[in-house]
Amino acid sequence: MIPRGAGVLCLVAAWLLGSEGTGRTGELDSSYWQESQASRPSCLQVGEELEYQVSYSFFNIGTIHFKILEREERNGRVIYKAITVIESNPSLRWLKEVHIRFYGEMDDSLFSYYWIGEDSSSSGTKYNSLRFDYDRGILIYQKGEVGLSGERTNARVDTIQIKARGQDGQSLFFYARENAREPRQMNIPTFIEGKEVTTNINFYNKIEEVDIDAVEYPVETVFLDGRADFVGVVGLTGGFRGWFSNDVARVPILARMGVWLGSIKVELKSWNRPGWQPPRYTGKS
Repeated sequence: MIPRGAGVLCLVAAWLLGSEGTGRTGELDSSYWQESQASRPSCLQVGEELEYQVSYSFFNIGTIHFKILEREERNGRVIYKAITVIESNPSLRWLKEVHIRFYGEMDDSLFSYYWIGEDSSSSGTKYNSLRFDYDRGILIYQKGEVGLSGERTNARVDTIQIKARGQDGQSLFFYARENAREPRQMNIPTFIEGKEVTTNINFYNKIEEVDIDAVEYPVETVFLDGRADFVGVVGLTGGFRGWFSNDVARVPILARMGVWLGSIKVELKSWNRPGWQPPRYTGKS
């Protein structure tokens, strides 16, 4: 039985980053496809690092670390590479250790080309990967284990037909950032643990002030909310709220997710983005 804190941290990984899935744009509404054609998203800056503290009640149960590694040109496309590392709090002895690593590649329209996630524990390391072959119109999903010498054993390989370019959970995170100030509602089909569900996101361009421990002044943010349609996964009730910086970077400042035990808080702890500081709330926007 997984301790509740570990389950919550795994839930954050699954929900925020699609640990076993991807959105399929072939089934999205037309506004998603049309609005996703923007070039050079302002949220993507090579070298950016964002670290978040994940809390439940009074407990700091872990951290999430995002980093944009590099930008390269490949076959006429601009590709961005990003990594995410999720760690449980080692000082909580009652909390099962969680070590999760995500690596992904996406183009400058925020669509995915490759994604892999590794989940390490005392019993070994498991992985999931997604590879988009747009020329053939297929998505290749692999799931297996990683041996001691680093070799990957494929316990399962699925080929899924796709009608258009798609997203993994990590690129979906950046898509939400880029569109945080565009007032509209999106219904995004998403795969979680092999099941197709829907993530509904409401973008309001609603300005709010947010206080967090890492910043001495109130931060000016834009608010969004929504619901993930996979009730019952590790106690998720489906609802979530997010506050992103009201500037071109659109850095997530704070997020809250509902679980049957209460609420999970994901709060910006530290950052390294050249030329960026959280915008100060003035009440004049």
